[in-house]
Parts: sequence; structure tokens; C-alpha cells
Amino acid sequence: MNDAIEAIGQELVEAIRRVLDENGVAVSSVSRCEASESWLHPIAVIGFGGDMVRGSVSLGVPWRVLQASHPSKSGSLEDLVDWISELSNLVLGSLKTRLRAHGVLIQLGLPSTFTTSASEMSATGTPELQYRLRALNVSIRVRFSAQVGAAFAMLPPRETAVVDGIQIF
Repeated sequence: MNDAIEAIGQELVEAIRRVLDENGVAVSSVSRCEASESWLHPIAVIGFGGDMVRGSVSLGVPWRVLQASHPSKSGSLEDLVDWISELSNLVLGSLKTRLRAHGVLIQLGLPSTFTTSASEMSATGTPELQYRLRALNVSIRVRFSAQVGAAFAMLPPRETAVVDGIQIF
């Protein structure tokens, strides 16, 4: 496994933990896992890219987690499908901030959301890394695929400050 991709994957997991925690759902454990044949929860797929790195993240989030983390605790299908899209934006936005602290700049794509069976999941590509995060006694699945350029490097994290709610690098 590429060390740079492993490092980005760790930043991604921390971004997910942060976003879920900020929305009232604590992650109780994180583990690496093999490809699953049971992705039946709502899925959000979002791409990202920069000069030296590009890839995609797929989040499979159970309905229970979506409802518990939804700002209004709505249970409507439309609200929850919108929410998984927003969660993916929040996660990738947090990842973008975390990577920027390491000198890595990325741009985010727009998320696609759907509910799928495993036979359709192959359309999202072969993941480099796959994680299972436990929250509310269910599993959140994360697939992460990336390619890095030969000169890609993550610098040691820079000190940041927050001024009037804005993170300054």
C-alpha cells in the first residue's frame, strides 16, 4: 500500500469522526475491512482532485445514523438522502482543511447519492482502502480510492489558529 494514500486515509477517518461528532453521533471504533457484498444503506460518492492527488470517497451510512445526525432529526426519505449528500460534503471539506495543513491542496466534486446493491457498487471503482466505523451499534462503511503523483508529499502539519471562526494557516 502506498504510504501517501495510507496517510490521506487516516486524515479521512479523522475528518469523518469530527463531522459525525459535531452532529451528535460518536464513533465507537474504526477498523480496516475487506470489500463488502452488503452495501445496502444509502451511499454518497464524492470525488476530489489536486495537482498531485485525485480520488474518491464512498460513504455508506445506515438510516439510523443519518436520522440521529440530521440537524432536525427528520426521518423523511427526502431529508435523509439530502443529508447523506451534505455529510459527504462536510467530510470532504474537513479532509480538505486537514490536508491543507499538510501543504496538500484539493478541490471537491459534487456528491452523488443512491441506495445500491453490491453488484452495482463496482461502478465506484476498486478501493485502495476500506474502513468500518461503528456508531449507534451499526457500521458506517467507507471506501477510499486515490492516485498520487510521483512528487506527492504530505508536509508535517502546520500550526493553525482560529480567528472569528475561520481557520488561519
